[in-house]
Amino acid sequence: MRGPLARLRQSRADDRELGTGLWRRGHDRFARALERYWQVVLDERSASTLTPEQRNGVVHAGNVLAEALPRVRRLCARLRATHPGDDEQRVPPAAADAHRELSRASHELAATAQAAAMFRLGQGSSDAVGRHAERTLAHVARAEALSGRA
Repeated sequence: MRGPLARLRQSRADDRELGTGLWRRGHDRFARALERYWQVVLDERSASTLTPEQRNGVVHAGNVLAEALPRVRRLCARLRATHPGDDEQRVPPAAADAHRELSRASHELAATAQAAAMFRLGQGSSDAVGRHAERTLAHVARAEALSGRA
């Protein structure tokens, strides 16, 4: 947990690099979904049916997903530099496909957190968590590829 001054400094750095509009929102959605994944995986208060090996598996998946966050940040900063807009929520037509894939990545990451919650409760499988995580990474990769063409 960061202190209030560190959060303020980070917020200002985010404003400079990502702006306050579309691309900042895209980055923040992905970051919030990742934070939710970790809340689900590391929640010690709720019941869990996971063995230590299974827990290690979902933690490893979370680590792989966390490695995508800097990629998403660079992607959003690059898109803002090439398609700055006016910090509104309008998607520039040239960047629409990359934005769509970024949105799908955030949505899929939220679904990964949901699959992890179900797995913790014994209502789902590790395969579901893995499939959602793989789709998340695939959407990030497609957004990166599309941003090169935008």
